[in-house]
Amino acid sequence: MIFDYHTDGCTITDDDKELIESKIEKLSKFDKRIADESVKVHVEIVRGTRHNKPNYGARVQITIPGGSLRAETSGKTIADAIDEIEKKFRNAITKLDS
Repeated sequence: MIFDYHTDGCTITDDDKELIESKIEKLSKFDKRIADESVKVHVEIVRGTRHNKPNYGARVQITIPGGSLRAETSGKTIADAIDEIEKKFRNAITKLDS
């Protein structure tokens, strides 16, 4: 997998990258195409405020052989946002196989 990171208003730490990459790689259990070496993962993390509290928006697009998957969400932390992204992708992949 090839990961491409973009940020706006924040910095992604190595721990954040490890979390993101492990969550996306776990999705290969549900769709073997995600395990392909040519898969490109575009990750965008944006820091903003919501109701005067900091939050993080996450947009992730996975380009796989034969198509792409995209999810977008937000959370109090980067980890919260990425957890929600993983859930959305898992649901989308499950629907594709149905």
